[in-house]
Amino acid sequence: MALISVVSPKGGVGKTTCVANLAYGIRRLGYRVVVVDFDAQNALRLHFGVPLSDGDGYVHDAVETDDWRTLARPVAEGVYLLAYGDVPREERRAFDRALEQPGFLERPMASLTATPGTVVIADLPPGDSNALWAVSRLADLRITVLLADSASVSLLPRVEEGHFYPEDVPAASHHGYILNQIDPRRRLNTEITDFIARRHGSELLGLIHHDEAFPEANSRQRSVFEQAPNSRGAADISRCVARILEQLAEMDGTAVVEVPGGAS
Repeated sequence: MALISVVSPKGGVGKTTCVANLAYGIRRLGYRVVVVDFDAQNALRLHFGVPLSDGDGYVHDAVETDDWRTLARPVAEGVYLLAYGDVPREERRAFDRALEQPGFLERPMASLTATPGTVVIADLPPGDSNALWAVSRLADLRITVLLADSASVSLLPRVEEGHFYPEDVPAASHHGYILNQIDPRRRLNTEITDFIARRHGSELLGLIHHDEAFPEANSRQRSVFEQAPNSRGAADISRCVARILEQLAEMDGTAVVEVPGGAS
């Protein structure tokens, strides 16, 4: 019922950790969640308990079928994963070429969002990519993840001026920012956070503070809610989830408005 894309103009911002914990957070409110890894690093699976040695993924079959529901694996109650997979270079290239074709993702994404009460989250590679352009043209909500540092601020104009996302995103598509790894003890970090909050207050979906609960959860392939349910990180993710669902609810006929079945 809703497609969310998550991307960053640069790597190393904790985007994939955000994706995984947002998925768990949305599921906690009763939604069915499907996460799709478009990054050849194939790291998203590690946040859902998939062994490092397990190289299975959807890309191997993605060009041959447009019903991607058959390629998803359950990784938790109500959470399904399409891992990128360990695939040969030629298969990666073939998939990347397919993403350049207009409309290639329409049926696959429609198949994933067809089940009522489903939120699909696409974890995109950092920077410019064919996946960014293909998914952005379909996404109900586009989330840009940044750090509160000088490197992210230097890339902010690309997003603001429309040079990062494709020009032909859906008219009803919303956009928002998440600032990650905020550390109030660092003055520059705080100043940049305040700057972005003033500049993009209505688009700011959440502030996620630096919290050791995240790497600890990652090391155990668990969510921050499982690892440290009372942590600041868990509270930050919960607030982000609430804002995301508010954004989706504002969209006319494109998103989940009521929680189907309550919290779980």
